Amino acid sequence: MSNNRMPVRALLVVGFSAVAVAALGGCKSQDYSYEAAEEIRGNATPELDTLYQRRVDMDNAVALTMDENGRMFNQDMGRFWLLDRPSRLSPDQFRR
Repeated sequence: MSNNRMPVRALLVVGFSAVAVAALGGCKSQDYSYEAAEEIRGNATPELDTLYQRRVDMDNAVALTMDENGRMFNQDMGRFWLLDRPSRLSPDQFRR
């Protein structure tokens, strides 16, 4: 009976030892030079121009706003010239 338990104990000891070595060893940290750290601290988010937008995001927002403003202007001009809906006059009034 002791012969059957010995390989299991040996596997458990080896397994726990491997886990202990991995837990105590940890991961190697990346060692940055002082110049690289200063560069990162100088501009932590180089691609952002506002708090959350890149230059391309700002350009897209401006283009979208200009497009919407142009379409709204065309709609307003249609209302101004009364071209936004059909005439309510009957066809007989046009024949006179």
